[in-house]
Amino acid sequence: MLTLSRPVLSSEALAPLTERLAAMTAPCPMHPSVHRIEAAVITWSRELGLEAVPGADAHRLAGRALAGCDAPSATLFARWLVWAGRFREEPAARAGVLAVAGGGDPGPHVVERAFADLWRVSAPGMSEGWRERFRSGLAAQHTALPAPRDAVPPAPRRPAPPVLPDAALSGAGRDRTGFGTYLLDLVEPCLGVEVPVSVAGSPQWRAVTEASGDVAAWCDLLAAGRVPAAAGERTPDGVVERIVTRMEELWTAARAVPALVERRGLDFAASAEVTRVTCAFLTVSRAYLERLLEAGTRYAAQTRESPTGVRL
Repeated sequence: MLTLSRPVLSSEALAPLTERLAAMTAPCPMHPSVHRIEAAVITWSRELGLEAVPGADAHRLAGRALAGCDAPSATLFARWLVWAGRFREEPAARAGVLAVAGGGDPGPHVVERAFADLWRVSAPGMSEGWRERFRSGLAAQHTALPAPRDAVPPAPRRPAPPVLPDAALSGAGRDRTGFGTYLLDLVEPCLGVEVPVSVAGSPQWRAVTEASGDVAAWCDLLAAGRVPAAAGERTPDGVVERIVTRMEELWTAARAVPALVERRGLDFAASAEVTRVTCAFLTVSRAYLERLLEAGTRYAAQTRESPTGVRL
């Protein structure tokens, strides 16, 4: 396939990430047991038939997102990331997964069985309110993702790269379908904590979770080559600028959390748990930023032999 356009992940397009985000100038911590996490995820995936292979980056994402946590927490998050990738690709299993989340038994599909395995580990100890929030996020992604292949016309033999919808980078129409907001909810059971309802239901907390979800989703889109093709804010440069701005908004929202916790009158233990989750939302976003930069480095290496940037 011949691509004549300017490389999507060029160093010029990604430069604002390191030039304008001060946190990106420091090395991103990686979990010291990242290789053990990778091995555990591969073993678990193969046992269940998800076919995770060496070289996939779920363990690196989780290793950066939860670098300061114990290995079991990071491993659980990595397993969820692997599962989420298959969930997006297997529309036939989505209804069954929702049924399992609602208390049903898994069907024969590997995605349903893997979800049931993860759900048995993650759901106990979490409140019904958290479970409902998770199910709502899962159902929202189910609705937003493409329908099963037999329900839509066949795709062209050489389809054009996906283009973000007009509303994908603004307001309530932000495209988070690739990431799935329920993955942010899973930070809590992976850490073994739960954010109190008085905090989780506040506008200030939503500002944190929505900003973190936007950064992760938009980085995911760019790393996968799903970039806007039109002018203005839908250019690759425009998307990167939006990511920078959203990351700055995330930091601003996170700095408001201590005052929110104080107003809610939480005790020391509950306050510490909210702080842990807030920090995890920051590190999840940073992990996706690092993944995007690594994708840019790989792209540059692949195109270095061609001075025009043309890929064959």
